[in-house]
Amino acid sequence: MTSRPLFLAAIVSSTVLVALTGCGKSTSQNTAEMAVKAATGGKVDITSSGSGDKSQVTIKTNEGVATVTSGGSVGLPKDFPSDVHLPSAAYTVSNVMQMGPSTVITLHSTVPVATLFAEYDSAMKAAGWKEVMAVQSAQSTSAMSFQKDDRVVSLSLDASSDQGGGTNITLQHVAQKPGG
Repeated sequence: MTSRPLFLAAIVSSTVLVALTGCGKSTSQNTAEMAVKAATGGKVDITSSGSGDKSQVTIKTNEGVATVTSGGSVGLPKDFPSDVHLPSAAYTVSNVMQMGPSTVITLHSTVPVATLFAEYDSAMKAAGWKEVMAVQSAQSTSAMSFQKDDRVVSLSLDASSDQGGGTNITLQHVAQKPGG
């Protein structure tokens, strides 16, 4: 699958670019474009914008467009599926990456990992999702995956040592092609 290297390269490159706030092509942007081009073999154009505590990076390649929004108060995409559970307690969204049929969201909640694991297990099943994988390796790390029709949700829950504790959540929603 050719989009997996692009996805990984986009994450690496966007991490470097998120801190950029200036206009025009910086040395960092040109370097990131060369790195993504080397990983994908295609034409790459990276743009970034932002002010205050928010920034947005758009990576355009021959394979598609990836958009990464980061900051202290990022909103969920307007088309984010309502049947994908989000923590019932207060949470913040720090990153949103959209690329084709895939959306990756980074959240933080003050709720402990074990509590969120049980909450997701129950809520996703109640919304009609089939659990495909669940690993609770320690009180500090857990992972789960669910499937519903042609969609997959994967998430990792990691105890946070920053932000006063709680849990960092990385949630990925992918709408697969039927039969793919």
